[in-house]
Amino acid sequence: MTPPENNGCNPSHSAATEQAIPMTSRRFGSWEVLISRRVLSRPDLANRYDTVSGKWARTARRFRLNAVYCKPLLASHVVTDLMQVDPKARVLDCGVGTGSLSIALDSLMNGPIEFHAIDTSTEMLVQAKSAMQRAGLELHLQQADVMSLPYKDQSFDAVMAAHVLEHLPDPQRALAEMVRVLKPGGMVFLCVTRRSLFGALVQLLWRTWAITEQEGIAWLSASHLVEVGYQPVRLGSAGFASTAFWARRPH
Repeated sequence: MTPPENNGCNPSHSAATEQAIPMTSRRFGSWEVLISRRVLSRPDLANRYDTVSGKWARTARRFRLNAVYCKPLLASHVVTDLMQVDPKARVLDCGVGTGSLSIALDSLMNGPIEFHAIDTSTEMLVQAKSAMQRAGLELHLQQADVMSLPYKDQSFDAVMAAHVLEHLPDPQRALAEMVRVLKPGGMVFLCVTRRSLFGALVQLLWRTWAITEQEGIAWLSASHLVEVGYQPVRLGSAGFASTAFWARRPH
């Protein structure tokens, strides 16, 4: 899908970005009222995911995320790119959760692939290890933060994140880290919560962004990525509750 023209939205959303995420705004003539909510700290977010890790695994099965992610992965052409890497593609999954995105990608591949994955939640890593090993993935897991990835520059052929950036007060910093460890010509693939009734519920519960197509495109373009594309993602009864974005690091 060809992305619409950038409408000039500011991806950093001014001074609030370091401590708060905007929830809603309204214009009244020359006045603009912005309601924002302080983000969960990184330890608090990790603790909350530790607490819901078992429930999240059930949620992933309920929404059939292993299958849902396949369509946008194919649309992004990341699968085709990785199949051309010789001898073996290296992929990083940031905020791996229960491993659904990596498992979906692996199911589409014909050749070997080496998966690396991080998460701030120790319990999520336990869930991911179990699910990914059952799926037969070659994996390397560690506890780490997407804001400071423990990898060398240009280490991976693709870098992915599913429902991670919307938790962060400054998603562009995380994107900069993802691009840093990505090889020239490699692909970034993201899945984020979009603005919808379901997205509003997620915002209230988790203090996240609800991201429009224009905002996602602006974030990727500001990270000096090219060939930006996107596709709405249907999550069963929740409807089109997410959007997949992808882009390439220039050679």
